[in-house]
Formats: sequence, structure tokens, C-alpha cells
Amino acid sequence: MHLVFSTVSDDELQRLSELNPGWRFERDDAGATIVSPTFTLGGAQAGEAYYQLRRYADTVAGGKAFGSSTGFTMSTGAVRSPDASWLSPERLAAVSDQNGYWRVCPDIVIEVVSSTDTWADVCAKVDMYVREGARYAVAVDPRQRVTYERGEPPAQFMLDAEAIYDA
Repeated sequence: MHLVFSTVSDDELQRLSELNPGWRFERDDAGATIVSPTFTLGGAQAGEAYYQLRRYADTVAGGKAFGSSTGFTMSTGAVRSPDASWLSPERLAAVSDQNGYWRVCPDIVIEVVSSTDTWADVCAKVDMYVREGARYAVAVDPRQRVTYERGEPPAQFMLDAEAIYDA
């Protein structure tokens, strides 16, 4: 279940996030604010996804990994907050304004399905990330132990879905 509020500015979205730690705030293409808290187990699973991307950034590819509280502005004006994401050194260098919600889609996006999500909604989100420019986007459903992958993973990145399922 997601709560939906009226349109808010980037500053208001940031303030909501600051005032409500532990909740995820996103803005969809139509400008509606979406609020969805992360349950404890889901936080561990998203943490495992972040760990894999952080390890990839630190040991193989460079760039930067981001956790689930990070918002990115899509070309439509939507602000999305993937469970885990990675930006290549090239995309990092291309971000001209590194204040607020960066106007860039991460190269890799991982979404972990929680008990408040539907599989169809999370898969649609993965498709949206690919349309926005993600090279590789994945939905991981730990309860069903399935993944939905779009795009191609970058060289030497191997998603360990089993580790996310079992986190």
C-alpha cells in the first residue's frame, strides 16, 4: 500500500524526507508524492543490494553506489528512489548540478519487492528506469525467489539474487 499526496516541490520533498526518517518519498510522472515505508526485512534485503553495488564500485568499476533513500530526477520530472543504484564514473562526471535530486537515471537500478508492493508495479518501475536510460534494471522478489531483469549488466557485474533473497 502506498499513500499518495498532492504535488510538492523538490524542496518540499526533501523536507518531508528529513522530517520522516525511515520513510521513502518519491514523486511520480504526474507530480503525485508517493510515500512507502520500508519494513525491517525489506531494509536488510535492500541493504544487500546496495552492498553488492558498493562492492562493484569499490573493487571493479569506480563510480558511486547509492542506497534506498537517494532520489533521482527523471526526464519526466518524477523523483524516484530505487532500493539500490549505481552511477558510472562517466555519468557522475556528466552531472553538472550535484545539489538536490540529480537529474540523471542510474546505470544500474535494483528494486526489492516488499509485502506492500505488487510484482506488476515493481516490474513497471524497472521498465521505466530502462526507458529513462538505465543500462541494467532488476526487480527482485525475495518471497517468490524470482527476478525480472531488463537491459544488460555492465562488465564484471554479477547480481547475486540469492543473497538478496536470503538477507
